[in-house]
Amino acid sequence: MKILHYLDAEDISWGLAYVEHLKTLGNFELEQALLCRPGQLENLARENNIATFTFKPLFSNMPYFSSDFVKLVRKISPDIIHTRLSSAARIAGVWKKFHNAKIISTFDKPAKAKYYTNSDFCISCADWLRKYMIDSQNMKPEKIAVIHNPVDVKKFSRDENAREKFRAKLGIHENAILFSGMGIYIQRKAFDVLIKAFAILKNSHKSEKLHLALIGSEGESGMRENYANLAEKLGVKIIMPENFVSDVREWLWASDVFVMPSRAEGFSIALLEGLAAGLPAIVSDIDPFTEIISHENNGLVAKKNSPEDFAAKMLEMLQIGNSGREKFVQNSLLMLEKNFTPEIAAKKTLDIYERLAQS
Repeated sequence: MKILHYLDAEDISWGLAYVEHLKTLGNFELEQALLCRPGQLENLARENNIATFTFKPLFSNMPYFSSDFVKLVRKISPDIIHTRLSSAARIAGVWKKFHNAKIISTFDKPAKAKYYTNSDFCISCADWLRKYMIDSQNMKPEKIAVIHNPVDVKKFSRDENAREKFRAKLGIHENAILFSGMGIYIQRKAFDVLIKAFAILKNSHKSEKLHLALIGSEGESGMRENYANLAEKLGVKIIMPENFVSDVREWLWASDVFVMPSRAEGFSIALLEGLAAGLPAIVSDIDPFTEIISHENNGLVAKKNSPEDFAAKMLEMLQIGNSGREKFVQNSLLMLEKNFTPEIAAKKTLDIYERLAQS
């Protein structure tokens, strides 16, 4: 069976997880190829020996106007085309017209059902998102399955030597606590809430041994500068990488507590990576996070948009000490091994491929 994976992007923060998923699928008897734009994703796929082709569209939502695009699809001649993101799913109708292939589309966040009209089957990365697409977009329940985004726990397992070296590079003392958030700098990630919460914590917990890092890169113009200005106004310092971080493991290993204050998410690979790196987590009380974090079992849940509640949960994370934080970590690792491994996701994906090919 030939599978063409199509993703209309060049740089994605979850590129490592996506490529790992393709590698795991490659353990089955599948001929796979990835079609994407030139960039970080292309390089990452090639480094992992995944057959990769690129195209440069004249118009962002009309890749078939690229002279290379149609030739590449015909050359690969797939049995199934698996798209990711709504920008990729839009052209499924074109493929149906010019190429006799089944179309599977994965969505990671709420989207318009019209983008998926020509898809034969859809995969949602979260339970809540499947329900949303059925209830709000009138998609047929029998055409949507849930396959959670996976994480390779072994790949993210903490490297103590790398942790020590990177903390030294960041100027963080051995006994200091580094809180870290992760994601591109956009409004819905709510890093402004995290910065305000950290300022409240610093004022109530007089210690020079508390630090905050925002592991990400510019998403919305000027947002990085806004965060820096907000931190300066509140009298705290924050650590931000200078450029896009394609491999976040050193940053996670250097951290002590992972904080996700997002206002909205489809499903968070960043959170899975933080848990896999051995970090206790504090998250906002939104649907995708509460599918992963159970309050006071494998982390803490705070009120969305509430710096005060996040500050309280950050203080609680300090007060429970190493033993309490380690309990959260071990419970999270057990949960990841049970539900979110690349092998589980690959097997579920393969089942859909085979069912669709036989239909």
